[in-house]
Parts: sequence; C-alpha cells; structure tokens
Amino acid sequence: MNITELRYLVAIMECGSVSAAAKRLYAAQPNVSKALKNLEEEYHLRIFERSSTGMIPTEQGRHFIEQAERVLREVDRLDRSVQEEQERCAELRVMIPHATYASYAAVDYLEQAASIERLHIHIREGGSMEALDHVLRQGYHLALLRYAVEDDEHYTHYCARRGLKMEPIMDFEYSLLTNRDGPLARKAIRDLSELDKYMEILHDDFQLPGEEGGDGVRWHVNPERRIHVYERCSQFSILQRLPTAYMWASPMPRRALEQYHLVLKKCPAQRQQMRDVLVYPDKGRLRPEEQAFVDLLHKEAASTVK
Repeated sequence: MNITELRYLVAIMECGSVSAAAKRLYAAQPNVSKALKNLEEEYHLRIFERSSTGMIPTEQGRHFIEQAERVLREVDRLDRSVQEEQERCAELRVMIPHATYASYAAVDYLEQAASIERLHIHIREGGSMEALDHVLRQGYHLALLRYAVEDDEHYTHYCARRGLKMEPIMDFEYSLLTNRDGPLARKAIRDLSELDKYMEILHDDFQLPGEEGGDGVRWHVNPERRIHVYERCSQFSILQRLPTAYMWASPMPRRALEQYHLVLKKCPAQRQQMRDVLVYPDKGRLRPEEQAFVDLLHKEAASTVK
C-alpha cells in the first residue's frame, strides 16, 4: 500500500468508476485499476462491487475507504505543516571557490531570504577537493568546484561514482587582476617571465586531484615572490595597497572591480582553461532554498561573463 493507491481508491468512490477517477487525477486508467487490485489482494477483501451503474463500495470496502480518507487527511496536514515550516526556516550549506560572482550570489540569496523567520546558512570558501569532502562527509548541500578543463574527466568519474550530480556554471580563462593605477595595468604580458619582478597573490588552499600537499597550480612562475592568502578580503586589500601585486582571477562583476579600484586583463601568456561546476547529491529535486541559490548563481555567472 502507498499513498497514491489510497488517493486512487478515494477517487474511484467519489467518481463512481475507474475511468472517471483516472481522468480526474490525470492518471493512466491501467494504473488506477492496478492500484485497486493491489489493495484488494493485500488486505484480502473486496472493496467495490462492479455494476452497470458504476462502482459500489461493499460494507467492508466502505469502512476501508473511510480509514483511507483519515490517513490522507493526516498526510495532507503533514504536508502543509512541513511546507509552513519550510517557509519559516531556511537551511543551506554551500561551498564555493574564491570567486567574487559566487559570493555575490550568496549575498543575493541572503537578501532574498532575509524575511524568513529562522535562517541557518553556512557559506564556506575553499578548493575543489575540500568542497567535495564537505558535500560527501560533512552534510553540505551544494559545492561549486573549480578545476582545469583538462581535469574534467577525473572529476566527472569521481562524482559519478559517488552519486553526485554535476551542473555546469562557467568556462573561462584566468585573467590578470591588478591595481588599476599599477604598472601591470598598462603592460601587455607576452611571456610569464616578465612577471618575475612583481608580487603574486595566490590562494593556498587550491589543490589539484591526486596531489599530496602544495598548491598544485600549474602556471605560477615565480616561487620567490608570492603572497599566500586564504580569503578574498585580504587579496583585495593587498591589491589596493600594493600596485606591483597581481593575481590570476576568474571573471569578476564590474561593480567589484569599481569598488576595489582594480582591472582585469586578458594575458596572452596565460591561457589556462578553467571550469566551474556545481555538484550536489543526486536525490531528486532540490529543496526550495537550494534551487533559489542555484538560480542566483547562474544569474550572477551570466551577468559576469557578458
């Protein structure tokens, strides 16, 4: 027995026939007939008598249907209660890379959810391997992975084996991010060695698949002049105060560049192809708060790469 079978049963009684019940519920008639047969066999009773005027419940059938109606009322009450609770409380745990557009999407979601009575939101930044661990072992709902396109096969197989769904967000090439008034803002970099005298900022929690320690980034060129940071506020402060500093960055919203007085430049010497992919457990439909964040993430990504 399941709830759908009980709904079919009550509809048969109210409509007087299997065909009319199927039409009301937008169900296939064979499915409604099979549900009735299943219930009669499971409980060893005859629920309806078939007549030329329609389906007439037996005495046992009438009592059974009354009980089914009580069960359905309780189920509907539970559904309403859960829905009302969801409207009062939002819970969301998200892992994102050090990507400004993703953090903007998170703030957009918080603005959208501000009127909800109870909020339990966790937004954490980190590398792809850490993000996968949080989704698989620490109860996070969503993770935005960032990896080199050449590693796509590794991540695709990894996620498939662990029941994670992948949703593409953005493909891009890293650009050079620097102070708008700094020397690099006016300089075309044709060879990465030209950056040796400048200070590179990098996130120290970026790790490629299979790496044992180290940042694992393939295109850094000057190990003697680096600043390691672990969150984006530090990087923006350094870029504002240190005109000779730079970092490799994904596309950024224009309003962020204006706010921090930065410029994002294409660099012919650095053509690393990158990919941002959202992953989450493949368990059917996303919850409303998860879907809301995903929609905002797509919106921010689309407006950023215009």
